[in-house]
Amino acid sequence: MPDYLLYMKKFLSRKIVKGIFSLAIIGSALPEIYQDFAYGHQGEWTHYGMALVGVLYFVESILWVLDIWEN
Repeated sequence: MPDYLLYMKKFLSRKIVKGIFSLAIIGSALPEIYQDFAYGHQGEWTHYGMALVGVLYFVESILWVLDIWEN
């Protein structure tokens, strides 16, 4: 295995890198959920279909983070 791949693997296995990546993944779902509840869709208070997509994206993000930390 080339040296740069070993360095990259060592770098990615650090807890601080996993923590930053985890926050980025989970944080990316929050603005969509907030926007749906705060501003709604086409004059309505909220568009529940898009809110559901935001919540499901948030759950997917959490599961993805758990998988990353398991490995």
